[in-house]
Amino acid sequence: MKLTLDHTQRLNLHALLGAQRADVGSIRAIWAVQDKLALDTAEEKAIDLKREVVSGQDRTLWNPSLSIPDKEFDFTDVEIARIRSAIETWDTYCATADRRWLEPLVNVMFSARAG
Repeated sequence: MKLTLDHTQRLNLHALLGAQRADVGSIRAIWAVQDKLALDTAEEKAIDLKREVVSGQDRTLWNPSLSIPDKEFDFTDVEIARIRSAIETWDTYCATADRRWLEPLVNVMFSARAG
């Protein structure tokens, strides 16, 4: 399945996948999806991306007034199933704060349940 994602979707999906609990084989598969989604150095610089550790947790910040072009990704059926599962089982979304990046993704990934 092809998905076109903006940098906010990429960063949030990367974090969401990184918060999953799984066995070693599944973790390696998650890392492969995260590696696909990861911004390269030039993209990180373009949005002034910063990483920090707060109370032992990694936190990623960027300048919301900056952006980079959307990027198309071609995910396998297994990768899409993994992303869908992570989205469906996450239970700490914020209805307002996450809507901008999550709603378009949910509409594409779940509307037809096509893979």
